[in-house]
Amino acid sequence: MKRTILVAAIAATIPALAQADVNLYGSLRAGVSVTKNSANNYNSTFGVDDFGSRIGFRGKEDLGNGLKTIWQVETGLSLDGTSGFASTDSGKLANRESYVGVEGGFGKVRLGYLTDVLGDSESTDNLYGPFRDNMGTGFPLYEATDVFGAYGDSRFKNGIRYDSPELYGFSLTAQYGAGENQAAGQMKQGDKVGTRVAYQNSGFFGAWAYAGALNTNGGSNSATNRLEGGYNANNLYLAATYQWVTLYGNAHAQKSDGSGPALAGIGNFPSIATLNANKLENTTWAINAAYAFGNFKPSVVYSKRGDAKVDGVRYSLGATQWAAALDYTVSKRTLLQAGYGQVKENHDAQLINGHAQSTSTTIWAMMKHNF
Repeated sequence: MKRTILVAAIAATIPALAQADVNLYGSLRAGVSVTKNSANNYNSTFGVDDFGSRIGFRGKEDLGNGLKTIWQVETGLSLDGTSGFASTDSGKLANRESYVGVEGGFGKVRLGYLTDVLGDSESTDNLYGPFRDNMGTGFPLYEATDVFGAYGDSRFKNGIRYDSPELYGFSLTAQYGAGENQAAGQMKQGDKVGTRVAYQNSGFFGAWAYAGALNTNGGSNSATNRLEGGYNANNLYLAATYQWVTLYGNAHAQKSDGSGPALAGIGNFPSIATLNANKLENTTWAINAAYAFGNFKPSVVYSKRGDAKVDGVRYSLGATQWAAALDYTVSKRTLLQAGYGQVKENHDAQLINGHAQSTSTTIWAMMKHNF
């Protein structure tokens, strides 16, 4: 009797699933690494790591006249059982891009937790990194922290985003994230805006992206601009990125637990005033090259962050990064990668972060399987 009921329930569910057009997808990424950075007192430490695993559901419904409902719920997970990494923290549903929206000949409009325009402008970021690599040695430095932390390369909360259809190779994105609060007697803060113009044709591509956080210093906005371009065809991949930022933040801010300053060595810089809105200006650039032959693809990335200005005074807060990796494609869904990366901080960057050494390194080998 119970078996008959179960079969009947499954049979009744199948038409509904077919109409809903629901797809399960994901990417499982795990491997081993040897890291040497401030988190392990610059001792070479072996570990088993997650490399950014995720699982999700997405679907669509045909509404007629070329219009469709679209939706997605994506969650990061950690195959090594650890937690604390924002994009792969286990136990928190929809902690990656999740939305509902509509799509048609006009493009698509989505609402939810949405990838920002800088996250779509990472042409020089094609390697993977283990959870324990707190210096991001495999990634270009426009994604790494500056004095106040770089803005972007993430997702907008409370977001609405429009993506245009492609026209003669060009496309447009406009985005807004609502701050949803305002302190008494102050300007509204927390709102974020973004726009991106991109081009792609015959293997050539390029984009300009702008992301801003509004009213971070009175009526002044924190702003990140990024230009990228390159070529991707005939097994060759070449890309370059240039970024310039103006950010406002408190260089003397405390850690969230109140245990001390977020910048451990800020006390060594008495010339940086104790303000709620110090001004940071800086530039970063990166290049990436790869070439595929057979199942193999070697790649290399090099990036450099400039010596930043804080309140108009320049400090040696720059850093240099490079990494090299070799991909081996096992199948359409499975990839192996091994690589090495390092970041070397300039004097003031090492000092303000309270790092005992200037150079951090990571060696890794990982497997990725998409489904």
